[in-house]
Amino acid sequence: MDSTSRPSGCTETSLHCHWPASPRDITELRYELVRWAHDLDLPGHLAHAIGLAGYEALTNSVTHAYPDGKGGPVELHASRDHDLIAVTVIDRGRWKPLPPGRTMADGRGFRLIRGLAGHVEITASDEGTTVSMTWQLPHRDGRARSIA
Repeated sequence: MDSTSRPSGCTETSLHCHWPASPRDITELRYELVRWAHDLDLPGHLAHAIGLAGYEALTNSVTHAYPDGKGGPVELHASRDHDLIAVTVIDRGRWKPLPPGRTMADGRGFRLIRGLAGHVEITASDEGTTVSMTWQLPHRDGRARSIA
């Protein structure tokens, strides 16, 4: 993707991108995610938190799902449903086995994602890894509803 193109599948309330898991492409996807969040009139700090968390999940796909450097696909999905923002990153790679007693969620990147997002779920299988992140937008009175 070059810096003048927009990913296909972008609407007012959703963003759907399928791209190679390469450092250059995921950087562009991060910028597209931040632009999408800004287009929703989200506060700047929230738009950048969404972009950073999404970028960290995309970076993990490049680094861990395709460590041999051959790459593979990565998907980025973002949507807004009333006061809930959802961002999902999906890869089709196979992560290296973790040391005994460790989980994917123990890594620095996932700790960063958990610090930026309201809720995070990580699902790993032989078919790939899915990182789902959500942010609850504040009500007009400034209070955020809790999410389960």
